[in-house]
Amino acid sequence: MIDSMAQSGVTQPLIDVLEQLANVVARLPDSNYSQKPVGVVQSSVGAHVRHCLDHVRMLIDAIETGELSYDDRRRGTSVETSPRVACGMVDAIIGELTLLDADGLDRPIQLLSTLSPDAPAIRVQSSVGRELVYVLAHTIHHNALISAMVKTLGGWLPDRFGYAPSTVKHMEQACAR
Repeated sequence: MIDSMAQSGVTQPLIDVLEQLANVVARLPDSNYSQKPVGVVQSSVGAHVRHCLDHVRMLIDAIETGELSYDDRRRGTSVETSPRVACGMVDAIIGELTLLDADGLDRPIQLLSTLSPDAPAIRVQSSVGRELVYVLAHTIHHNALISAMVKTLGGWLPDRFGYAPSTVKHMEQACAR
């Protein structure tokens, strides 16, 4: 399945969101990146970045294995504390996303997910395309949280960072009237 998904534009929205995230991260001092709490948010910007990158990494890995669990994240890595390491991880992930094959969007994936701390994980059928949509939405959601944190820290943000594509489209249509 590694071939031409990005060339067809399917991974480009996720790549764009990750590039925006890397631009924000690159402008943050290490101390701000790893600071916690940030205002009312108990975690750090770095923890949110690591969380998002873990999700993308797990999806890429699942394309090869056919099994996916977002529960098995790599907590406490240097991605949480070093903007440089985080930006390097973004670059590596983008490199892999550019190689994915659009023909594989319907490829089935078994998703294992914990729905409750008191119950065993369930296994459900999904697809690469469905999980790509989820990872994009999930990353945008965390970028919105990161945006609030970076504003609290007095950092730089690009316009509409953390906005869903449908929100941007609505805003642009409202302005065109």
